[in-house]
Amino acid sequence: MKLLKLSGLPVAFFFLAVCFRATAPAYADGLSIVPTFGISITDNPDAAQIEGAINAAITTMDGLFSNSVMVPVFFTYNPAGGGNLESTSQQYYDVPYSTYVSLLRADSRANPSNHVLASALTNLPKGNDADGSKDLMVAGNLLTMLGIPAAANSIININSSQPFAFSRPVPSNQFDAIGGIEHELDEVLGGGGGGSTLNFGSSCDSFPTGPFCNKVGPTDLYRYSSPNNPSFTRSSSASAYLSVNGGYSKIVQFNQFFNGDYGDFAPPGAGAGQLIQNAFNSTGQYEAYTSSSPEFLMLESIGWNASSATATPEPGSLVLLVMGLLGTAVVRGAKSKPGRQKKSFRPKNPELGPFPSLTRKACLIHSSFIDSCNSLIPLG
Repeated sequence: MKLLKLSGLPVAFFFLAVCFRATAPAYADGLSIVPTFGISITDNPDAAQIEGAINAAITTMDGLFSNSVMVPVFFTYNPAGGGNLESTSQQYYDVPYSTYVSLLRADSRANPSNHVLASALTNLPKGNDADGSKDLMVAGNLLTMLGIPAAANSIININSSQPFAFSRPVPSNQFDAIGGIEHELDEVLGGGGGGSTLNFGSSCDSFPTGPFCNKVGPTDLYRYSSPNNPSFTRSSSASAYLSVNGGYSKIVQFNQFFNGDYGDFAPPGAGAGQLIQNAFNSTGQYEAYTSSSPEFLMLESIGWNASSATATPEPGSLVLLVMGLLGTAVVRGAKSKPGRQKKSFRPKNPELGPFPSLTRKACLIHSSFIDSCNSLIPLG
């Protein structure tokens, strides 16, 4: 996440080849995000408050989703660039389109109450990569949830140079740590900035054979400019939005500014009630993360399923919910000084069978750039 001008320092990436494990351990039903706190947190005088904010965000996320998977995340509290609030590093995997869609269909059959995913799958022929010619780059935790165990090595850093409120209510002159952590956890689960390969477009201009080039991300499949017209461009003059019904209903606007994650939301937030997944936010408290949040619908569209305590709208009410979320006007330019969110056991899919052995690249996104993964690894 970036703040102030939202344009911060350029982001670079490190690609490291890794391997899948052969089997996945079984965990109790329901999402379980397991935090590990680095010494930058545990040795901090405000450790209790920092850990409390992290645990509050995790409790919310765990309570929303029923997928039986453990997601380990390492948290740090270190200084970062002046325009940065929080950041995530994690591993991504190159997965053929047909394999990824098969995983989503198995998830949908096993979880028929996920109407968002069902609609998204029905409308895949209208979206990006409809012919399946491009592979997907999928975050490790999302791939594990869908049935192929994959290391993720997720790390979230909270910028210790910024004035955060670690509890709520959040004063108007401080940033919402809980909301910011929820933003990064969305990316750890494969959504937000972790769901689009457009983020890596500038590196592909220089290194067109890089691992993210000529590929799409999970939420790129649902990126539209108008009904039946998918959008996949980094142009700042373009307008793109998340839709699970072929572009006929907007769930939320996507960011199109090059200095923010393209998989995050727009317009920039200001004051109380800012969207959690905005590419750019300012001080003040974010929205509450609920089953009515656009972030929740985003994660449902990539296979995360509502917990039994979470109300899931029927298809007929989904459109009404979507239109309600977009009741406010879309503003292209922010008059405030916002910040940018930046860059992410056993699935309930009894129908999943063994997948063919594949050779794919896996990449760790971190802080320095190398033009490609350095080896090939077996997938599955």
